Amino acid sequence: MAKTQTPVKELRTMPDADLRAQLTQLQQELWLSRIKAREGALQQTHQLPIIRRQIARIHTLLTERARSAPAAPTA
Repeated sequence: MAKTQTPVKELRTMPDADLRAQLTQLQQELWLSRIKAREGALQQTHQLPIIRRQIARIHTLLTERARSAPAAPTA
């Protein structure tokens, strides 16, 4: 498994594109881990909630940034 826990301070300094790339990677890792867990081949089952929390952190940061961005004027 890849390093899944990145401190929030470090995540806040990352640009949106990097956050989205990391989000995609974590979602794929979670999916593969769930498959392995169902098969009984996953050794580190404690990683599942850690990955889910990291995904939630990234979603929260992206949402905060989207809400704080100025709204586009509508014509």
